[in-house]
Amino acid sequence: MKKLLLIIITIPFIITSCKKDNKSSIVTTPEDPNWIKLEIPNGEAAYAVAGNIDGSLLVTTKAKAYFTTDQGKTWQESKNFNGPIQGLYANKDTVLALLATGGLELEGTLKASIAQFYTLDMGKSWNRYLDYQRAQKISKPIGIVQSAQNKVTYELKYNTKPVSANSNAYTHGPTTILRDGKSIGLPFKVRIENLYMDSNDRLYVAASGGVYNQEKDAFTFNASNTPAVIYVSRKALP
Repeated sequence: MKKLLLIIITIPFIITSCKKDNKSSIVTTPEDPNWIKLEIPNGEAAYAVAGNIDGSLLVTTKAKAYFTTDQGKTWQESKNFNGPIQGLYANKDTVLALLATGGLELEGTLKASIAQFYTLDMGKSWNRYLDYQRAQKISKPIGIVQSAQNKVTYELKYNTKPVSANSNAYTHGPTTILRDGKSIGLPFKVRIENLYMDSNDRLYVAASGGVYNQEKDAFTFNASNTPAVIYVSRKALP
């Protein structure tokens, strides 16, 4: 029987009213022919994505939820979770915020689980999820998605190494995205937190804004001034 290893993150939730921050995103210069780069200033890292860049796009960062309706030109903060939301589970017009992480020991698949809040308008407003029994059963894999059209699987490969011999602490190199087991060859070197694919089979890469130093094989972060970064494929990946 498979054992379930569940790590629950306890977060003191604070409900906030929707407010306009008018935070601008930054597009890579020069523009990449295959990827759009969006940034949420001071977000530190993007953890989960829902929606569509052509309509409403919802993103959770290290502590908060933001949404954009103008393809990332401006972002509005809609909720302060005081901690990362590891997954966004969408069911028709409802998006559930999943606060815990865990995984099956034998399969090694990391999952987000336990719904605490939900939104019916792609992040503009939030409500507490009160179906406690169902909340415990909802889960979503982290860092693995499948295209709807051709059923191709994309997943993350975390490139880590111990800081020293016999150490339990690890450093993170740039994350690799595998397509059916082979690297897709990203033009950017970032630490990736999650993947998402919209109804048009465009891939969204949720990442931290740390800068990679190739000589030191390490990332540097500018504390809370580090942006959350989302890369969006301009078209469906083959």
